[in-house]
Amino acid sequence: MLSRLLNVRLKAAERALKDGRYDEAFRMATEPDIRAQRRGAAVLQRLTGRFLDRARAHFKADRYAEALLDLTKAEAGGTRKEEIAELREQVQAVAAEELRKENSRKLRLEAARRRIEAGSLAAGQRILEDVSQSDPVVQDLRQVAENRQEDATDKLAAVEQLLGQGQVRAAVEALERARSLAPHSTRVADLASKLTGRVLADVRASLTAGRVQRAADELGVLGGLSKDLPERRELESAIEQVAEMGGALARNRFENLRQDVMRLAHLLPEAEWVRAAADQVRQLDELLVSLRAGPLGHSAGLPAGRRVPVEVGTDRPRAASLKETVRLAPAPAGASTLPTAMLLLIDGGGSFLLHRGGRVSVGRAAAREPADVPIFSDLSERHAEIAYVDDDYFLFAAREVEVGGRRTRHQLLRNGDRVVFGRRAKFTFRQPTRKSGSAVLEMSDSTRLPNDVRRVVLLRQTATIGFGPAVHVSCSGADREILLFERAGQLWVRPQPHAGVASEARPVALGQPMQMCGIGLVVEPWQIRGPGRPLG
Repeated sequence: MLSRLLNVRLKAAERALKDGRYDEAFRMATEPDIRAQRRGAAVLQRLTGRFLDRARAHFKADRYAEALLDLTKAEAGGTRKEEIAELREQVQAVAAEELRKENSRKLRLEAARRRIEAGSLAAGQRILEDVSQSDPVVQDLRQVAENRQEDATDKLAAVEQLLGQGQVRAAVEALERARSLAPHSTRVADLASKLTGRVLADVRASLTAGRVQRAADELGVLGGLSKDLPERRELESAIEQVAEMGGALARNRFENLRQDVMRLAHLLPEAEWVRAAADQVRQLDELLVSLRAGPLGHSAGLPAGRRVPVEVGTDRPRAASLKETVRLAPAPAGASTLPTAMLLLIDGGGSFLLHRGGRVSVGRAAAREPADVPIFSDLSERHAEIAYVDDDYFLFAAREVEVGGRRTRHQLLRNGDRVVFGRRAKFTFRQPTRKSGSAVLEMSDSTRLPNDVRRVVLLRQTATIGFGPAVHVSCSGADREILLFERAGQLWVRPQPHAGVASEARPVALGQPMQMCGIGLVVEPWQIRGPGRPLG
């Protein structure tokens, strides 16, 4: 016999079903003690149809989560299982498709937003065409794109007007603002080309007329516009070269002036003043050669008012000894002439190829006679040469190579030039400081040399070892930069002067490890080693 309380709860569940309070009836009827009664099970069975009907209504109204919840409740009655399963499958399939569409919509909107914010207004608007135009987010993005387009159009019109009035600086500023709004606009590109061409023509005219400062001011008007244009880079180089030549002339440094003027004549072939300067420098060079060939040249460097000892049988003064020029520790006995190529091993810094030659060949490592800079690649045995001529480095290649993004066979190398011989043969040319003529070939990650060398140092008397952008050999653990230099057929190292006080230099014996300023190093004669034996 049912307890009175249980009977009351059963009646409450039946009343809730009758009144249409299906969720309340379901909650009471699924309680374990009620569900175990025949009357409780009957309530759940009758609820099955109610929840099925409600699930269909939710499905029709695109309320997929609510429909699936009602189908789960309908299953509690244990009847109409096939019907429930079929409806569940339909709801899940449609819900998945709607979710896919919603995700696609969000992705398209995000892509359109990124394009518009980046200035690709046309691309952003094309993406929005594939999304429902009634979507408020689409309408907002389309309005933003239209506003930016109108603003860019107004600024471009201002650029044309200013350019027509000859106000070049103001036109460049207006163009920069327009480009910030629509950087990928073809009209922006066309106006940038037109404006750049006009400025560069003015710069070239000023340079040709010898008005160098005016040319520099005119070129500065462009700011960041067309900064990678080859013609602009050539004119910048010409202006820089004129400034350097002026500085050399002011300091009476005539050694490289003739070669510099020749380079400038190549950049500005139509400039009459450059041709005149080239002729004047030629005459000056001939006069200097004559002076140096005469008695004054032989006496250069003699201390005034001091008698210089002269060796018997010769009228030439005794050369100053190494100890008189640089304070050095005693050199080891049996010091020999240095090899042209050496391997520098830095503890914690890697391997470096030091090359002392004035002409350095670059080619394939797997050759009977490998090049000075041997690269594991499909290059020819002597693919190119790098020559040191009058304080500059020149590249000479047997076939066209890429230097700074341009194809060439002969090129003056500048600091930062990227040289590409092939897919696995690339390096960046660097001259960390003009105080030292030494340069560095910094290999790319895909370029491999023997002995795990990552940098080649083209050694011109001195090189720095330490940390920072102005060193030739990197060593992060260095306490202080040290100078590696060559004197009288011997390598030496000394710490860089500190507070104006020079430190004593120490000789570097080939094959012998040494420590200085936290830098551990050893220098060995260069030899390409293979597994167990030399390769060449």
